[in-house]
Amino acid sequence: MKILWGEKMNAKKGFGMLPEQPCPPGKEFIFRTHDGKEVGRAKSVSEFVYLLKRIPLDSVLYHANGGHFAPWLEFMGQRIIAAKTKSIKGNSEEVRRALIALFE
Repeated sequence: MKILWGEKMNAKKGFGMLPEQPCPPGKEFIFRTHDGKEVGRAKSVSEFVYLLKRIPLDSVLYHANGGHFAPWLEFMGQRIIAAKTKSIKGNSEEVRRALIALFE
């Protein structure tokens, strides 16, 4: 199941003051499972958080434990949050909750 950012979704709803600046084409964060299957693609930080809440846990753990979030978040100007993601690792839903909490 691939989750796409729906045109009808209000990006600002529920995300406070997250930046809406989209990344350049080809620089999206691609959420994948450990076996490489694409399950989502984020073009902005608010899309990233939206997808983080909905993608399979396998994908969250794959990227969190692999340190994949920090480089993209730094690229998107979220240096403080990027640094904090580096220490969030594990094998449970708690990883997702800790990551989401960084944006709230």
